[in-house]
Amino acid sequence: MGLFSKEACTFCGKEVGAMHRFKLASKEYICSDCRKKLNAFARMDYTSRDAALRMMETLPAQAAAYEEGVEKLQQNSRFDQGRNWHEFDLGGKRVNYRASVQLGAFQLLNSEAEHAETVPTFYFDHMIPYEFVPEGDTFFDSRRGDIMNVNAEYVTVEETKDMDDKVTGYSVVIPYNDECIREIRLKGDVSDKVQRKGFQVLADAINRDRRAWLENGINTERRNNEMQLRNLGDTAAAALKAAVKGEDVGEVIKEGVQTANDIEEGKVRRGLFGKLFKK
Repeated sequence: MGLFSKEACTFCGKEVGAMHRFKLASKEYICSDCRKKLNAFARMDYTSRDAALRMMETLPAQAAAYEEGVEKLQQNSRFDQGRNWHEFDLGGKRVNYRASVQLGAFQLLNSEAEHAETVPTFYFDHMIPYEFVPEGDTFFDSRRGDIMNVNAEYVTVEETKDMDDKVTGYSVVIPYNDECIREIRLKGDVSDKVQRKGFQVLADAINRDRRAWLENGINTERRNNEMQLRNLGDTAAAALKAAVKGEDVGEVIKEGVQTANDIEEGKVRRGLFGKLFKK
């Protein structure tokens, strides 16, 4: 199979040469146009045809969900909830980053990602070192300790050196527990250690947002647990009162169950003295 031979893209059927195709992990070929429908940071030698199809379906939905979620959060806040992009200089290469702590998601744009059809969306609960999960295992259960480690600084800055041990570049390395990605590596070819600062600033920003997401989740879980206890007590008291009056206890319990579901969905707030109110 020579350099100038053509192969058919497994998705669109177009025959393309070696300069305009990529080989998938499952041995089929994908053309450069169909490649633009995938996550720009996914490695094709890790990506099977089935995984690529799933990515084509989920990427636009994830990007839309991020935009919609941020807009809803922004309506009730005067602070940026992940709408604004922040630009970082990685040795002359520009990388744009934005994150929503509330949504637990972030997005990245660099020169490679700009050619993709969809802005890739990543999730903090997957931002841990890659580890193969056997079929049948639940991802969250098997990696809970890594996900919940609030002290972990998973995003790092690595040096690249030449044969003379001279630094020739830096990379921001973001581990990612996804079969097709495994890590996001943002490179910059610089030798001046002063320029390392831009890489470290981006790494620190992502680590900080991950910690904020985790702490926010812990606080939300604690707050929800407290509201659930209050709702349980309120429901028990209301049921007893209804029983004494000869009223329908079932309706009281049904309302308590609905309130419990609303708490989990973030539709309930606590007022003065812990009283619960529907938003």
